[in-house]
Amino acid sequence: MGISSPTINFPVDETIKRIEYVKANAMGIIHEAKKIQREVSAIRSDTDADEKERIDAADGKLGEILIRFLQKSFPKDGILCEDKPPIDGGEFKWVLDPVDGSMNFVRGLPLYAISFGLEHRETPVGGVVIVPPQESVYSAVMGEGAFKNGEQIVTSRVSELNRAIFSPNLPTKRAHMIQEIMADLSGFLTYARSFRRTGSFVLDSCFIAEGVMDAIWEKTVKHWDVSAISVILSEAGGKLTDLNGVHYYTGLPELVASNGVLHSEILKLLKTVRSTVSRN
Repeated sequence: MGISSPTINFPVDETIKRIEYVKANAMGIIHEAKKIQREVSAIRSDTDADEKERIDAADGKLGEILIRFLQKSFPKDGILCEDKPPIDGGEFKWVLDPVDGSMNFVRGLPLYAISFGLEHRETPVGGVVIVPPQESVYSAVMGEGAFKNGEQIVTSRVSELNRAIFSPNLPTKRAHMIQEIMADLSGFLTYARSFRRTGSFVLDSCFIAEGVMDAIWEKTVKHWDVSAISVILSEAGGKLTDLNGVHYYTGLPELVASNGVLHSEILKLLKTVRSTVSRN
């Protein structure tokens, strides 16, 4: 039984068929990802430009593999993939992030994820996240519950900030917002139990969905980062909104993902600490 129930009409059987197709082929995708990571991480970059070039190359190579994989069985589906031209299709659209945690990927760190969001008429209805280093597969279909490796998962029931483990917001380009970031960190350092950060928003969100972490807040999150996890997290009992509590879909500049229980308290704390920045 799912944690949530569908709020829209969509073809459930067709959605399940697509999600199960990705899950059934997960080991092949894991093999390809590990192979590409070994290749790109064997050479160390001397400059930022060189490292970015290798990140783009790795994203592009795996993205092409995933697109071909989906088009083989679902040629009429649309596809939106990071750094690729969009492919128009019918009522279903795949939203792909070939490597979330790209810096980790090219440096050989075992902290990255591959995200398959599935949308029907522009609304997320399913998702699969594959974590190759751990050979883990997270999945969900709206109204059907969230799963990790076939076992149902739910978010934690931690309800006090002083017991919560957070993943902090640390954008790569942060010099222009350092005061706000320091205010955020100061607030959570004061009230939260601890911080953990993998460098992958998708992976951290999966950890929240399975209840081993409690919340994350993040800026500059893109559509392909969130399409799959928005379904997985909500089906596990969590929440994903902007700072005003508006539920995620697309175009939000900043997101808070949580176990659901802590959500309002997190939003309140962020607004409080940021008001001190605006007054200074």
